[in-house]
Amino acid sequence: MTAQHVFTVTAGRSGQASLCDLLRRHVPGCYAAFEEPSIEPVLPGALGDFERRFRRRFIETHELLGRGKVLTAFERGDEAYLDRIVAQRLAMIAKALMRNRASIYVDVSKYFARGLHGAFARALPGLSLIRLVRDPLLNMRSFLNRNKSFRLDNSLPDAPGNIVRLDSAGMEKGELYLWAWCEMYLRFDRLVEEFKIERAVEIRTEHLADPARMDAVFDALGLPHTPVAAAAPLNTNAEHGYGRTRILQEDLDLFERFLKRLSADVRRRIAYFETYRPGQPAAVATAGLRS
Repeated sequence: MTAQHVFTVTAGRSGQASLCDLLRRHVPGCYAAFEEPSIEPVLPGALGDFERRFRRRFIETHELLGRGKVLTAFERGDEAYLDRIVAQRLAMIAKALMRNRASIYVDVSKYFARGLHGAFARALPGLSLIRLVRDPLLNMRSFLNRNKSFRLDNSLPDAPGNIVRLDSAGMEKGELYLWAWCEMYLRFDRLVEEFKIERAVEIRTEHLADPARMDAVFDALGLPHTPVAAAAPLNTNAEHGYGRTRILQEDLDLFERFLKRLSADVRRRIAYFETYRPGQPAAVATAGLRS
């Protein structure tokens, strides 16, 4: 039986852990991979930290994850290198499916669309896509509260190959995350159009708590499933001791400044902005399903 492959296009901090949980609980025969290849150290304490760094550099490398040289290769348009990395990933995926006796692979990761997306689409003509998208200001604030390094996971806005090309000089860190949100949103649309992807759905973070909506999403993806039951959000900032993710006035002001950087054409192409009211509860969208 040919395996089914589903990949997630997301800026991150958008409910990936919760989506994985729903897949694992409700889709039989599914291997839901959360930002793999992951590392579970065997050694304790400080030795475990050393082991993690060693393995990320030499075994479960940044490149297999979708970081490091993948980002620079994507910027250069080095498709041959990206194809080689994807060939290695596909071998790992095949082993994981066999090991778990699964026929469905769902890659739930912010790294897929950072550089490996085109190579995966070339290698797997029948793949399906999920656009997992969160309110852009909540998304930005969540990253800022975690104080992550933007460059670890992202190219800069002015890098070649981007859809939204902006001058990054003088950009605030929050603007960089808003740019990444816009870029990932449009990369999903480009993938669907360029590779004629037939099964492509949008999940907004708030949909993850809506069983009826998730039933419809799984149906649209052709995933056999049990009736979806709601569950509490996973991997939240609060649960990890970070600041509460709430929009501040300074965030609203930053968003207005950032919008002025975007061309009218880019703003028009981001359908999410049609009904977006920053700082107000998100409206539950009914569009976004394709089958």
